[in-house]
This record gives sequence, structure tokens and C-alpha cells, in this order.
Amino acid sequence: GCILTGCILTGCNGNTPAERNDLIPQPAHKIPSGLKIQDMAGRPHDLDSILGQGQSVALVFWQTWCKPCLREMPELARVDRQYSPRIRFYGIVSGTDEDVDDAKVKSLVERLGVGYPQVRDRDLRLSRGFKIDGTPTIVILGPGRSVLYRGHQLPDNWAVFTKRDG
Repeated sequence: GCILTGCILTGCNGNTPAERNDLIPQPAHKIPSGLKIQDMAGRPHDLDSILGQGQSVALVFWQTWCKPCLREMPELARVDRQYSPRIRFYGIVSGTDEDVDDAKVKSLVERLGVGYPQVRDRDLRLSRGFKIDGTPTIVILGPGRSVLYRGHQLPDNWAVFTKRDG
């Protein structure tokens, strides 16, 4: 957890727009099939099924101590309300139970008006799988499991991720 935490700390400082463009993958980049997650309320979410229905999935990697993460959360909550269910949002908080206080996660989410599910990435499977090197990081997946966006800043135009072709 320490190495990832150090990387996340570094990434939490934010990026310039020029750096953000370097984080957008080639359109051919796809994630493996079989991605299932469980939110903090114990509900399972089958991302393959969601993507198979033509919806996009936004994975928002964040930390409770990351100020840029907390600043963008009200905007993410607004975008979630505007585009749900065409874009399904999930907050991803990485780290062991020693590193992350679940009560603090729940308190911040409630205080900031975030309605989308939160997922604890205790074993760093998601963080490693998506090569997360800092927070905030947003990964948007589209139909066909393609990565449509990856960056440390909010996308300028969310509507482009609501298209149903894969």
C-alpha cells in the first residue's frame, strides 16, 4: 500500500491541460472481461452487463485526503444526476482497512451530496488493473469494454460518453 499511496500522493497535486491529453488512451485500448465489483453497501455490480446494455461506466479513483478529489466531487455528483443511467458512476477508494477509514468515506460522500456507489479497493486489484498512478483519476469505459477517457481532470464534455454504439 505504501508504494501506491506515494504515487497517489504525487498524482493528487493535479495536472496541466497539456499533461491531461497524454493520459487519453488509444481508442483500441480495452479492459478484460469479467469485471465485477461490490460497493460499500454490499451490492454487487457486473460492469460487463452494464456495458453490454450500451451504458458507459465512470470509475472515479479518489482518496479522503486528496483535496482535488474532494473539490471535484460535487461536480461529479451533478454529472451523475444529469447523465444517469446512460453513464454509471462508481467511486473507487483504494487501500487496506488500516489505510482507509470507511466511516470517513461515507461521511464525505454524504456531506458532498454524492449519490453514486462507493467501492473499496482493499487489495488494489482495480488500481493495479487500471494502472492508477494518482488521484483523482477518472476512467470512463464504453460499450465493448473500451477505455473512452482516462485523466486526472474532469472531461470537458460528458455527453460524448452517452453514445450507445460499441
